[in-house]
Amino acid sequence: MSHRHPADKPVRIILADDHPVVLAGIEMTLVQLGFAIVATARNPDELIQHLQRTPCDLVISDYSMPDGQFPDGLALMGYLKRHHHGCPLIVITMLRNTSVLQALLNGGVNGLFDKRSPLRNLKRAILAVIQGQRYVCPGFAALVQAQPLAVAGPEAASVSLSERELEVVRLFVRGMSGRQIAAQLNRSEKTISRQKRTAMDKLGLGHDGGLVEFARVSGLG
Repeated sequence: MSHRHPADKPVRIILADDHPVVLAGIEMTLVQLGFAIVATARNPDELIQHLQRTPCDLVISDYSMPDGQFPDGLALMGYLKRHHHGCPLIVITMLRNTSVLQALLNGGVNGLFDKRSPLRNLKRAILAVIQGQRYVCPGFAALVQAQPLAVAGPEAASVSLSERELEVVRLFVRGMSGRQIAAQLNRSEKTISRQKRTAMDKLGLGHDGGLVEFARVSGLG
């Protein structure tokens, strides 16, 4: 079901970014473009609190806001889409990791906007998403178009990860410890730890929560 907004009312937006200057710049631009900023947040905890008590039509959030209960962007976006799925979400980021961008789309994010783009271009993204469409800025579209948006399987992840790294990720997200994985795969704990870290580095993930979310939307769990 598409989420459509009445054309005669300003779109109510909650903004989130952990850089005050960036946050102020986006807010000023969107107000000038005729949008209503109903709340701003500097970390995931503030964003979630605003969503629980402030009516809005759309959330625009930075991907990476390390301070708070969701230090990894992929885990935060997954939480937002599961618990506030009725509210469209545009993610703004400088990230250019194809696997993570694809995982965000597979996880239900409605729009992807490159922070390098002029902020005024956000208007196009907002209007598209409010009309129930998916928006991917041209730079990101070029990165993800090689992988169909409907694909949410291991083949999407295998582009980035080796088979050994995939094995480790699959077992980790099933709740196994490094020691248990090492025993099952007949490798040393040190090797398992290194392969897990390499996989996370390749995917641009800084914390275990992001790896779990990536596995969930990529069908690796």
